[in-house]
Order: sequence, then structure tokens, then C-alpha cells
Amino acid sequence: MNEARFSELLQRVEAGESGAWDALMRLVYEDLKRVAHNQMARISPGQTLSTTVLVHETFEKLATQAGLSINDRSHFYSLCAGAMRHIVIDHYRKRGTEKRRADPDAMAAYENRRVTPDIDSALTELGRAMDQLERRDPRLLEVFEMRFFAGLTDAEIASRLGLSDRTVQRLVAKARAWVGAGLGSGA
Repeated sequence: MNEARFSELLQRVEAGESGAWDALMRLVYEDLKRVAHNQMARISPGQTLSTTVLVHETFEKLATQAGLSINDRSHFYSLCAGAMRHIVIDHYRKRGTEKRRADPDAMAAYENRRVTPDIDSALTELGRAMDQLERRDPRLLEVFEMRFFAGLTDAEIASRLGLSDRTVQRLVAKARAWVGAGLGSGA
């Protein structure tokens, strides 16, 4: 990706220039779609949320946030990862609610289509654990989202956050432990 073009578009977005979000989306669209595809494949093969929808909803969520300030490329991708996390978890929470309201025949057909029957509750629980992590240490949540929701490697995270690979590895391990503890507690 052209870093100068990315920076220019961020400045245009910050200035509120008409069409700047659309231009930014065109620039990063394929990269975000790849990230979303990899993430959705890890979460739930055969999911009902498409990567295209996830990318578009991510951009919509960011574009409609009043006063959103994006510092740089790494901050932008971190915001995207956070938005993707919220969209995915909200999608599965909503699906779980709809499933509980369904008639028995529709619910049976729905369950037969699913690859992992407990994905709705698992993602809801993951969302709660990540909310706990955010309250404890927003930096760890950022690293966790970049790793597990944006699908970035340790080297990519290190580059985007200005850290060493080893520091990122330690932060990923710590974040994974916090989220794992949150999942284990059922809170």
C-alpha cells in the first residue's frame, strides 16, 4: 500500500473533505477484505456474516463516529479491528436472540445448517471477556484485536505499534491469558 497516499487520505478525512472516506475505502478495501476473510474463517467456517458485509459495516461504523480522529495507519487498522470485533460479536448475539424466538421447525433447520452449534454463545462469552480486558488494559485489547480479529502477524503489529517483535509476543501472550481467564470465569 502506498503509505504517502494513505497519509494524504487520512488528512483529507480529518479535514472532513467530501469523498475522502470513499477514497480511503478503495485504497484499503482488498487488504481489509483479506483480513476479514481470514478472521471469519478462523471464527466459524460456514458463517452467515460475509467478509464483504463485515468490511462495509466496519467502514460505515467508523465513518459515522462523530469526532473520530485517526493518528496513523496502525491506529486506523486498530480501529478497524475493534469495529470488526464488535460487528461480529453483535451479529452472533443477534442470531442467538433470533434463534430463541424461532418456531421449532425453523430452529431445527437453522441448527442443521450450522457448523458449530455453540458459536453464538462462544462469541458472546468472548465479547464479555474482551470487554473485561478493555477495562483492565486497553493496550492489551488493541494487541489482541490486531492479532486475532485483524489477523496481523507479530511483525506487522510490531511495525504498526512501533514495538519489538518480542514485546508484541509478550503482549499477545498476556492478552491471550487475560481473555482465557475471562472465558474460564464465565463472567
